[in-house]
Amino acid sequence: MKKITTVILAAGKSTRFKHKKSKIFQDLAGIEIINHVYQVAKKISNKEVIFVCNKENIIEIKNKFPYAKCVLQKNQKGTADAIVCAKKYIKNKNVLILFGDVPLLSSNTITKLYNNYVKNGSIGSMIAFKTNNPYGYGRVKAKDKKIISVVEEINTSLIEKKILLCNSGVMLCNAKLLFSNINKISDKNLKKEKYLPDIFQIFNNLRKGFSYIICPQEETLGINTIDDLILVDKILQKKLKANIIKNGVILQQPETIRLCVDTKIKKGSIIEPFVTFKPRVLIDENVLIKSYSVIEECSIGENSSIGPSARIRPKSKIGKNTKIGNFVEIKNSVIGNKNSISHLSYIGDSHLGKNVNVGAGTITCNYDGKKKNKTIIKDQVFVGSNCSLVAPITIGRKATIGAGSVVTRNIPANYLALERSDLKILRKRGKK
Repeated sequence: MKKITTVILAAGKSTRFKHKKSKIFQDLAGIEIINHVYQVAKKISNKEVIFVCNKENIIEIKNKFPYAKCVLQKNQKGTADAIVCAKKYIKNKNVLILFGDVPLLSSNTITKLYNNYVKNGSIGSMIAFKTNNPYGYGRVKAKDKKIISVVEEINTSLIEKKILLCNSGVMLCNAKLLFSNINKISDKNLKKEKYLPDIFQIFNNLRKGFSYIICPQEETLGINTIDDLILVDKILQKKLKANIIKNGVILQQPETIRLCVDTKIKKGSIIEPFVTFKPRVLIDENVLIKSYSVIEECSIGENSSIGPSARIRPKSKIGKNTKIGNFVEIKNSVIGNKNSISHLSYIGDSHLGKNVNVGAGTITCNYDGKKKNKTIIKDQVFVGSNCSLVAPITIGRKATIGAGSVVTRNIPANYLALERSDLKILRKRGKK
């Protein structure tokens, strides 16, 4: 591709979204909506990405995307005005216009748009889609594969309402041609705003008509309401799961499983219903993740079993052939190969060797009120049920911790540690 500057329009107020947090910062499969758009823009333009922001979000966008440029649209006077705000930062010959609330558009579609743009003499090309329910969309009037105009819903005639070809708003065009004609767009409408799609008719009048490509409607869906977010999320989840299944992973009741865009699961693994994957998860081959488990920012080695109802928290590494059972929580820990932590335990800020058994109800007491402390458990240690390991502490190789013990000192290798109060059996008062 020739050098392209991408402009992402993100100055909307999210008034229809009706949530305290702006729609563009809502989570969508592990990253924010606007980050989905930025990732595509970055592939196309590298650092030549410009955000058009409003005064409420410009600081947050600057912080989130430090390699991009941000410009302020002081007053929301329409999409054409937004592009004019970005003009001084557009250095490349070509400009691509994206929207901060349209997260499903793929880089493959942008490549097709670019190829069509070049074929059209590098004047301009836009993305259109076909739908059987075009209500609310701008209708694309075209002839000989060139756009005559785009008519917004409010201005459509009865005949124009029947047009099924609609405008996505995404376009790629020659920057010089765009800015030499954008001032011709009128603001004589109900909202007194300048709408960028009016540029199509201006170019057509100059006999420099835009060409267009057609892409699936799903890719062009914008998020204006919470219902829109739910719909887009369903579409994205379905795509992510299809890719995982294609790689040889069994997803049982996939509609109940949630993935992130960066979830990686290798072939031979099985994911039971109602499992949630948070960001930065890598699952090796032949892993079984049982129902109702939550997996986040971790790696799990081959032939291991997790759950049901387990929670693997960030910065954890689970080794090969290891069992993490029901209601077990692992946090910021390395769990070696061939270990068993079968049920009802908490292991935090710990490092376990191999062939370690941790009994039910065992916890690592890692927080002393000021800082987190480390628990180290060497190879072939056996920890009985209902034990408390008070960190910082090291349990030596082949040591055994008796059930019910509270361990506050290091245990040497091959030793047995046992800490219990004496059992007292007393007759109840008044009973014989």
